[in-house]
Amino acid sequence: MIKKINFILLFLSGIQILVLGNATDEPYVAAWDIYVNSWEQKNDALLVETVEGLLTLRPYPFGALHYQLVPLKQKENKSSYAVIKDFPVTDFKVEESGSDLTLTTDNYKFVLHKFTGNFSFYNSDGKLLLQEANYKQEPVQEDSIQPRSLFSITPDEALYGLGQFRDNALNLCGTKRELVQFNTQSAVPVIYSTAGWGLFWDNPSRTVFEDRPEGMSFTSDFGNTIDCYLFAGNTLDELISSYRYLTGATPMLPYWSLGYHQSRNKYATQEEVLSIAEKMDKENIPMSSIFIDYFYWQKYGTGSHRFDENLFPDPESMIKTLHDAYQAKAVITVWPTFKKGTAHYEEFESKGMLLDGAKALDGIIYDVFNPEARKIYWKQILPLIKTGIDGWFLDGPEPDLVNSFLPTNTFAGPAVTVRNLYPLLHVENFYNNLLTLYPDKRPYILTRCAWASQQRTGAAVWSGDIPTTFDELQKQIPAGLNFTATGIPYWTTDIGGYSGGDPENEAYRELFTRWFEYGTFCPIFRSHGRRYPGDTKAPNELWAFGQEVQKICTGYINFRYALMPYVYTLTADVTHKNYTPMRLLAFDFQNDKNVWDCKDQFMYGPCLLVCPVLNAGATQRKVYLPKGSNWIDFWTGEKYTGGQTLIADAPKEKIPLYIKTGAIIPTYLDAKKANTLENTIKIFIYKGSNGYFELYKDDGKSLEYTKNNCAYIPFSWNDKTNVLVIDTQKGEYNNGKSQEFQLVIVDGKYENIQAVPVKKVITYTGIKQTVKL
Repeated sequence: MIKKINFILLFLSGIQILVLGNATDEPYVAAWDIYVNSWEQKNDALLVETVEGLLTLRPYPFGALHYQLVPLKQKENKSSYAVIKDFPVTDFKVEESGSDLTLTTDNYKFVLHKFTGNFSFYNSDGKLLLQEANYKQEPVQEDSIQPRSLFSITPDEALYGLGQFRDNALNLCGTKRELVQFNTQSAVPVIYSTAGWGLFWDNPSRTVFEDRPEGMSFTSDFGNTIDCYLFAGNTLDELISSYRYLTGATPMLPYWSLGYHQSRNKYATQEEVLSIAEKMDKENIPMSSIFIDYFYWQKYGTGSHRFDENLFPDPESMIKTLHDAYQAKAVITVWPTFKKGTAHYEEFESKGMLLDGAKALDGIIYDVFNPEARKIYWKQILPLIKTGIDGWFLDGPEPDLVNSFLPTNTFAGPAVTVRNLYPLLHVENFYNNLLTLYPDKRPYILTRCAWASQQRTGAAVWSGDIPTTFDELQKQIPAGLNFTATGIPYWTTDIGGYSGGDPENEAYRELFTRWFEYGTFCPIFRSHGRRYPGDTKAPNELWAFGQEVQKICTGYINFRYALMPYVYTLTADVTHKNYTPMRLLAFDFQNDKNVWDCKDQFMYGPCLLVCPVLNAGATQRKVYLPKGSNWIDFWTGEKYTGGQTLIADAPKEKIPLYIKTGAIIPTYLDAKKANTLENTIKIFIYKGSNGYFELYKDDGKSLEYTKNNCAYIPFSWNDKTNVLVIDTQKGEYNNGKSQEFQLVIVDGKYENIQAVPVKKVITYTGIKQTVKL
């Protein structure tokens, strides 16, 4: 991180702020004879007094190093909102040589160069991971308040992360991004490299990331501290694991939330909600939930947090009917917004807890930075919570009209200094209070924006009010992949796009179908949008798109439900193994440079290569099969060698899918059944390589999994001997109960995957079995 030259103190709103200068292309000239004045090793840190300030280095046992530089005679003027836990440091040693000060742990080595002041970061094998660059700063401008660091990276690495952006970039080398929040953009200042390092830049003000020939830089608008965390790991999964240890583990989602969600802008009445649920059932279209969008409060005003009984006369009865008659959940939108004249507005306003002028919908947002305001928000919304609503659709938390928010002063200071934190604090308040109210029920939250550490709420993020075009569908693929690559795993789009789209138009029907195929393999699977002509009455149900689209999309819903043992296991792996289900290809094929900037393919879990069709009228597409594995066409069973590009057949009803040889994929026989051990599971084994998979089980709804009331069942496949070993169950969930497995070997071409015959049926009771197939 580069910082260099003098600290210049300015005043903003009466607060003393550190100013760090800007880089130029001129050769680096040090402004000191020696950078390090003195150092001291304490039990919890290495403290280094430099000519610029006090540098504190704290090494953690999970591969992370906290780097914090504060000006001399000052105190850090912020606390971290992302890192809220104190960690014991790992064992470390410090050595001083003529030119270097070196901190060493089992995971990495950090070398501070005493004369230049820059650093070098190495892994445990001595490989240079990241180096702080030398640069000369220009004079500081009077209005610049910019903590800044510049790094030297190599041309032989790819960079991922920083959140959800619609610039069609995957590999972030050579890119520039303004890290700010708004509808359709989520800024998460976390980045990882295929070279084995990661970095979390812990500053919530506007931050500019840029990678140029001179180096990779982070420059923030405000702050008196350079505060960041370095990570070392051999893979992207290891780096994300380190980030999650630091900022918070991801809790389990409820099982139902991984199914299909039916939504539109908007279902306006109780009668409409129930009639849609009834028709979904009659048309044999499975769904896990239906969404109730905004203005259900109508006459009571925005922020009243109640149903207008003229529209929803009996919400509790509606929810019960959804549960009992249709096995579906109710998800409802709530906003951080209050219309003038409502009782809730008046309560906030009387306490000075509204951000006056900061608008969303037809109201003003509350000051989420004030702990008392968060308590009031929860108190006000509690009656709505207690109606029995199952899930929460937190809309507009960027906040919605960002430019009206920025001039305000929050409880934490000027909004511009903390601008990116609003979604984190709003969601976290909701999540923590839900857990307090229902301590053994997993919350489900879908929201529109995120900041670093938001994964600890388990909240899913959707990509906002995006257009309804093939061009936008193309942009959503890398947007979602870089978002999940930050370490926040649950993400989705509005299937079909949000703004527009006529269900009777054939061109739009094609786009909707292709988007639906892609959405089947997103972590969250939801159709939503404001269809043509946009008056909130236009339909967004499958039957509105014609019989052909309805048949195709219903098939993909059934496919998703059949895959639920696999999907749910991936979700469990997020919590128990720090996994990432929707994966850009460098997660699994880091050494294959052909995938480093592959923007239109991804892995869904360890087995499925997903290749969406992203162009109008296309019935074929190019597919690259990564090196390091051989592949099987999911639809035909044909085998291919990895490392080649082929032309895949892709008629309207088919998304190209490829399975790694050796894959073990569990599926349900009955797509509508819940996740219980009593359900028969069909295990597909794809011949061609050895394989391993651990199938996860728990009750799907409670927090009993935190007490080991869950289970992993290990499957090992020996391709040479055709032997499947189902090992002893790990964990206590339903241990000893009988589970039927139907075993299927996929080896060769076939007309229909369901037509591949069952090779053997076994009963498993948690005890190791060896099966010859």
